[in-house]
Amino acid sequence: MPKLNLFLNSNNSHISDSCELLRKEIALIRKEQTKALKLLLCNLCIHPNQSIRVSRSRNSLGTKRSNPLGIGFDAFRKALDTLDSHEYITQDIGSKLENKQTTIITTPKIIEWFHANSWTEDDIEVFDGQYVKLRLNEDKRSSIDYEDTDYSRWLSGELEDYSNLLNSSSLHLMDENDNLEKEYKNLTIARAFIKHKRHPINGEFLFGGRMAPPWVNLSKEARKRIIINGEPTVELDRPASHINAMYEVVTGKPYQDGYPYELFINDSLVPKHIVKNLASFMQGSKSPLGTAISVGNHYKREAAKPGAAAKDTFQYEQWLSYKKKVSTSIIIDSFLTKHSLVKDYYMRGKQYGDRIQCWESDIVFEVVIELVKRRIPVLTVYDSFIIQLRYSRLLNELMEDVKFTNRRRLESLA
Repeated sequence: MPKLNLFLNSNNSHISDSCELLRKEIALIRKEQTKALKLLLCNLCIHPNQSIRVSRSRNSLGTKRSNPLGIGFDAFRKALDTLDSHEYITQDIGSKLENKQTTIITTPKIIEWFHANSWTEDDIEVFDGQYVKLRLNEDKRSSIDYEDTDYSRWLSGELEDYSNLLNSSSLHLMDENDNLEKEYKNLTIARAFIKHKRHPINGEFLFGGRMAPPWVNLSKEARKRIIINGEPTVELDRPASHINAMYEVVTGKPYQDGYPYELFINDSLVPKHIVKNLASFMQGSKSPLGTAISVGNHYKREAAKPGAAAKDTFQYEQWLSYKKKVSTSIIIDSFLTKHSLVKDYYMRGKQYGDRIQCWESDIVFEVVIELVKRRIPVLTVYDSFIIQLRYSRLLNELMEDVKFTNRRRLESLA
């Protein structure tokens, strides 16, 4: 489900003229309300018949960086409610108690209005996209301003080049009958960093840093139906991405002695998913007990989801069974013994876990940079890549050859 994009606009005269006529029809008065109306229409035009997440909060819509039109919450809510009351949209108002956001969706009336006034996606443009974002650790929905650094300026330029390459490419999601379901256009691919209360000097961009483009919300099966420039694609994962990122930062190269998550205890192989989950949660925990609790909650949550896959139920049952035979503390000790070179970077709390996540995100982006240089479009899903099938060998080579690069000019990132 897409979130309202605050960076959409159109300078085409027929767009501005028709928007002004609609403003008069629905009796919006203030200039700021008109800006909000145009922004909403641009988003609705790009996402017809698709729910869009919006915020009715009385807080600011965003910082100067993230809300470049400077639209206030009163004007925005007025435009929303007026479109709703005139049946141009259907608005499903959220609830803080239910942790539910407000969504809007087009109605047949506004679809007809777009057609009558010749609105198309080609009329809509992204302006001044925010390529580097910073949010507070305590609030995933927040966005805060920051002072640019040499690194943030460099990164914004690279992300803009990447976004421009994708926007000049054909990115289609096909349905199960091989008909066009969605076209990805007007993209602003951003990296979102996390601001903690304490960090090294000039270290605002050391934590998090993941990209979350719209296709990450698709299931793995659905992502198989993405085609790029009319060609079939393949999704490839970085092998053992988290732990190899740690090794590359700390030692200069990935783990060198086989598969890092292969672990034997008393000559018995520990189920791979248990090792991987323990290792993953150890990155942000503070103790073996905290790690075990988090992993158990993860298995339970996944198995309890409506329509949970048989694999999730099986893994939860296997977790419950296996930890009765071998304690999680023994598994953790064995894992840390195997990975003595990086063991000191585990269980240092959430802030350090966000730092490790950034190491991984940096390496993923180095692969993206190399492909952009070759003008080869690639889509990322955290630690995996979707690319045209004919480039799969090249991608595998880059995933193996590209190294972590300290681009922040800080003395140490480990």
